[in-house]
Amino acid sequence: MQGYHKALTVLLIVYIGIFCFLFFALPERSFSAAENRFLQTRPVLSRQKLLSGQFSQAAEKYLADQFVLRDSWIRLKACFELLLQKMDHRGVYFGRDGYLLQKPQRREKEQLEQNISAVSNFAQQAGKSVYFLLAPVSAQILREKLPRYAVPPIVEPSAVREEMTADIIFVDPSALLCAHKQENIYYKTDHHWTSRGAYYAYQELGKAMGFKALPEDSFVIKQVSDNFYGSLASQSGYRCQPDNLQLFLPKVKLPYTVEYVYRQKTSTTVYAWEHLRQKDQYAVFLDGNHALIKITTENQTGRRLLVVKDSYANALVPFLIPHFSEIHLLDLRYFHHQVKDYLLQNEMTEILFVYNTITFAEETSLRKLSSR
Repeated sequence: MQGYHKALTVLLIVYIGIFCFLFFALPERSFSAAENRFLQTRPVLSRQKLLSGQFSQAAEKYLADQFVLRDSWIRLKACFELLLQKMDHRGVYFGRDGYLLQKPQRREKEQLEQNISAVSNFAQQAGKSVYFLLAPVSAQILREKLPRYAVPPIVEPSAVREEMTADIIFVDPSALLCAHKQENIYYKTDHHWTSRGAYYAYQELGKAMGFKALPEDSFVIKQVSDNFYGSLASQSGYRCQPDNLQLFLPKVKLPYTVEYVYRQKTSTTVYAWEHLRQKDQYAVFLDGNHALIKITTENQTGRRLLVVKDSYANALVPFLIPHFSEIHLLDLRYFHHQVKDYLLQNEMTEILFVYNTITFAEETSLRKLSSR
């Protein structure tokens, strides 16, 4: 028996030794393609950081992020969670029919109220037509896909509409999306709507903004990927059946230019095809998230649209191009200038907010709307 314990001790020491060796021998990673996020790199020790506790927090995160074979361990744990019939893992619900659904964080209602107030105050002072499209997430439209006892997102577009100022023209595509819920309107492995889901939101938006949405037969629906694993697959570590990624490409091509302002880069298409060969394939829409993007068309409508947005807008904006002379896109997470000043300096004629319900309830950057 004593020899047995010694053998176990030796195996444990060898096991720890191998992991320690690999931890220091393998190169440090700054980005995880599987999780689609930046990883904590080796923290720099200083007296101030040590006394404040910042160094210990960063060191703990560094050890977790740089753990040997981290991606494999995450996937393995996700499989065990599923075998144990747990309904969620790392903020993601394991839904029916292969759906992964975003689990809302438990946040105080105060943040949502602050965001409603910030948008309402901005609309009252803007002096322009202000529209707000609040996109329901998949768990709100596809409730039957949620696991038993799962809590759906508590922020309903209809409730937000009631709290918004009358100066805002509110657009709720929920009813139209529900009518088409048997179609592929949300990805199974990603938290975004698909191009088809965005198309139905575009139809609803056209009614509010006074333009006629192009019929579906105006587009060539092209499948550009059959191996898309989105944000929820990355977050949970679970690998189920991948999504197909389709684009609605207009049959009549309209000339326009896309300027990624802070990257000093221009393009003649809203699609960044190179991302189809990378992990984050949803970034095929508008090259992902940027602080400021300008789209200039040859349309003589005289309508200049400012879009304040989250990433749900990325799949929606390509549909709007035929209806506006210019479209400027601001992502307040990265845009650090005065929105009111930008609105006036660029002579925008109308403003559109596009957020999904979970982001709108939790986002803190909307406070920039009221900053002086």
